Amino acid sequence: MPVPDTVIEKIRSGAKDAWPEDKEMQTYTVKEELDAYRNFVALDYSGVSDEEKESLIQEAKESFDSWEERFSSIQDELEAIIGLKELSSRNHGSELFSQWLLEAQAENENYFQGQLEYLQNKVSSCEAIQRTRAEIDPLKNILIDIENIIGSECYNGNIQNYGSWGELESEGRSFRYPVKFYDGENEYKQKTVPRDIPAEQLISGYYPFGANELNIYRALHKVLKYLEAEHGLKLPKT
Repeated sequence: MPVPDTVIEKIRSGAKDAWPEDKEMQTYTVKEELDAYRNFVALDYSGVSDEEKESLIQEAKESFDSWEERFSSIQDELEAIIGLKELSSRNHGSELFSQWLLEAQAENENYFQGQLEYLQNKVSSCEAIQRTRAEIDPLKNILIDIENIIGSECYNGNIQNYGSWGELESEGRSFRYPVKFYDGENEYKQKTVPRDIPAEQLISGYYPFGANELNIYRALHKVLKYLEAEHGLKLPKT
């Protein structure tokens, strides 16, 4: 594919500026840039509209000086556009996905790789939540009941109990150890775990011990699955 003289001259000039004392690197840079220009011109835009094509080319030329960077940038964006269309097709009719798409476009305007990554993360998280709910929902009440038994068996012998007149009546006290959960944005503490807590939050529950943590609900789930596999425990499936 012939390269315009103006492009060749600009490439040579750029190579001389970048490597003024190194003829070998100048030659190498010119060859690489000429190949990149040919690849740039030969890019396949069949999967995008003319408007998207012009936008991609303009953005690449404004953002990068070398043809290699321009070519790589547009190639990645074209792949992202195809990925976006495939992902949108698989989630056609989903109001939630449509909402995510608008968010992705707002946060990554004219940056299709960013939009695709945003949507892939959202879809992946949603699928993980669905898998968690399918696994945990049937066991939710059992897990909550067992954890409540364990959490209620805490005792602190250093606690001093005083009567209404300020007299020491006894030492030591049993108490319900609190559980911490994560709701996707913040952690919160519960002493009484509600039955309607979402499964993905329930399984995040842990006991904080200073700098240490005991993932109590994950541990209990593993215990139940162990008893099912090794000792024939019958667990609810729905």
